[in-house]
Amino acid sequence: MSLLSVSFLPHAFSRRIRLIICLSGVASACAALSLTPATAQVTTDTSALDSISPVKKTAAPDKSAKTGAGRPHSHEKTSSRTSHEAAKPADTGTATAPAAQGAAGPPGGTAASGTTTIHSGKPPPSPTIPAAPPPIPVLTPPPIPVELHPFPMPPDPPAEKDATGAAIPIPGGIRITFAPDSAQLNTETRAAILAVAQSLKERPETRAMVDATSGDVTNDPSRPRRMSLSRGLAVRAVLMNAGIPSTRIYVRVIGSSTKTDLVTPADRVDIRRSDAVP
Repeated sequence: MSLLSVSFLPHAFSRRIRLIICLSGVASACAALSLTPATAQVTTDTSALDSISPVKKTAAPDKSAKTGAGRPHSHEKTSSRTSHEAAKPADTGTATAPAAQGAAGPPGGTAASGTTTIHSGKPPPSPTIPAAPPPIPVLTPPPIPVELHPFPMPPDPPAEKDATGAAIPIPGGIRITFAPDSAQLNTETRAAILAVAQSLKERPETRAMVDATSGDVTNDPSRPRRMSLSRGLAVRAVLMNAGIPSTRIYVRVIGSSTKTDLVTPADRVDIRRSDAVP
């Protein structure tokens, strides 16, 4: 072992000893702090509060100055970004031409709220106005099957040879007389009723007014009314079988002839047209 190595050993050994001593001192100090409890005493003196002078607030730094100071830096970033974007068209060729054209816009374009609307420049088409209004729609009602029940035709009363009666002309019509307590027609009276039917066919707007009366019967006040009804229905049956609708025939059952201005003949039927009724 050389002399240099011998002289170095005590020096290295002394450094280690000093390091160990320092670590042991730190450990003992920590142990002493952990074993000894810490105490604190707080006193309050309110009279000392008046002697305290208010703290002056320092002026806030000027943001505009900082902003102004930072502008050269942002300008440098903007200029570098602009130079970087300016270098892109060289790589993309003509790809930026449509974008530049859209930004500039045609003469008819308008910009609003940061957006650009491009118009073709052609005038709008003129409105087409029809020459005539559309035709009125024709609504055809659906057919509704309705079962019709025609009014039953009454039997046509025949002319009786032995029947008593006469046909007497009156203003606006004819008067048919009957035998007492009878509703039978003879040839003359039936022919007169058919003549009235023919005149009604020639005047389709007219109606037949039939007034039937009867003579009084002792101890039976309803008998004249029932006989008047039978005579009126007989005249109506002849008119209907001759082609006159029942809707154009109005039968009025009067009953006793004493209820009218004309008492005699009591057993009668007066037939008048509606256009000739006085």
